[in-house]
Amino acid sequence: MTPAPQLEPKPEPKVPGAAPNVTLRWDGARISEWNALLKRVPRSSLTQCFGYAAAMMTVEGWKPRLGIFERDGQPIGLVLVLEKRLARAVRVAKVHRGPLLVPEAQDWGTVGVVYRLLRQAYPTGLLRWPSVIAEVPAGPLATTALTWAGWRHQPGPGYRTIWLDLTPDEAALRAKLDPKWRNKLRQGEKSGLVVEVDRDGATLPWLLEKHEADRKERKYRAASTKLLTRLRTAMHKDGDVLVLRALLEGEPVAGMLIFGHGVAATYQVGWSGPEGRRTRAHHLLLWRACLELKAQGRVAFDLGGLTPDVEGINTFKRGLGGEEAELAGVWN
Repeated sequence: MTPAPQLEPKPEPKVPGAAPNVTLRWDGARISEWNALLKRVPRSSLTQCFGYAAAMMTVEGWKPRLGIFERDGQPIGLVLVLEKRLARAVRVAKVHRGPLLVPEAQDWGTVGVVYRLLRQAYPTGLLRWPSVIAEVPAGPLATTALTWAGWRHQPGPGYRTIWLDLTPDEAALRAKLDPKWRNKLRQGEKSGLVVEVDRDGATLPWLLEKHEADRKERKYRAASTKLLTRLRTAMHKDGDVLVLRALLEGEPVAGMLIFGHGVAATYQVGWSGPEGRRTRAHHLLLWRACLELKAQGRVAFDLGGLTPDVEGINTFKRGLGGEEAELAGVWN
């Protein structure tokens, strides 16, 4: 293997020193090993967990391939690749928000070697169409690492989201809220709403019915009801499904779906009716979700992405005082 690059924002970086001793082991991981490694990644992604693999295989026909990265014989990261054949000839492979590396392996030299190993396993060709939504922060260092590894960047911005750190205590989390957001939370707390916490997804069909009707009315893209239902089934055994509903005089007026993965979680679906909006139910639900996730031992909360054409939703998510992040985009 050629030396790892010195990843500095220069057009032609020098490549001194030996590459980290990293190897990639395919399809040998037990579920317990995979989940243990996932928990070592504070900001893991939903799309790199077993439940997502199972759902995508059942609903959309993608075949999962699991890889474990090892450095000097010790596991340091994982990757879930989804594969599909088109017309029995074209091999399509995609990695959605991966690979994931443990914090001590997130130096840019190791990152470069990890992506080079992935490139060697999935070269581009006439009948080979691999792509990676790289789970590394956007910027010149990422560009240097992935280009050195043999990947080509596709034009366009990367995935943007807000990560909320759940490790501070409740008082500190509340102090970080935007003042206007905190005021609306107080309104929700005083509105007579009752929050119902469903830790296994029994009320998910109700929420998905509301969500699908809202999606069709407002014409926005979202994960299908079928996929979300299958995700709930696949992840149920791990206790990683959380549905919250706000009830006003016994009637549900808002709801929220969150999936947990390792020590992180992802905001997936939210719905609020007229009474829910009037009573600030969504502010109350999201706050209570943060406290519930913190009680579960989660340390990071992905607020589900920032949408360029829905600024009101972005403002709502920014109000929690999290850290805005942008990934390095799509590479093939």
